[in-house]
Amino acid sequence: MTQGRGASPVLPVLLFTTACGACTALVLRLAGLPWHWGYAAALAYLSAVTLLLHLWQERAMVTDPKGFVRRFMAGLTLKMFVSIVAVAVVLLTLPRAEAVPLALAFALLYLAFLGFSTGRLVNLSRRRPAP
Repeated sequence: MTQGRGASPVLPVLLFTTACGACTALVLRLAGLPWHWGYAAALAYLSAVTLLLHLWQERAMVTDPKGFVRRFMAGLTLKMFVSIVAVAVVLLTLPRAEAVPLALAFALLYLAFLGFSTGRLVNLSRRRPAP
């Protein structure tokens, strides 16, 4: 199902974000590291960007499959570059003891959200009715 003709991406993205937050909290607890605002900010950033990109990309899937592919690739590129800048800012501004675990968590969360996005969009494109 696609945006406008079925399931909205809001609930899946929020559920995935909740699962990632729980996993992050568990790993931090097991590692003896404190949860601080940076982890919540990383989850909020990745969740918001993923949701906005899905809303934009899934709209094109219905009307313009070639446009969907362009939007998919543009979204991947944009998300990657903005995320690299975000990690660089974290590494440069926070104390090393906080920056390194946060940067590692951000990188793992980025990969998790990338896998989620790719899997969801590929699944939706395969189920799209033929024109």
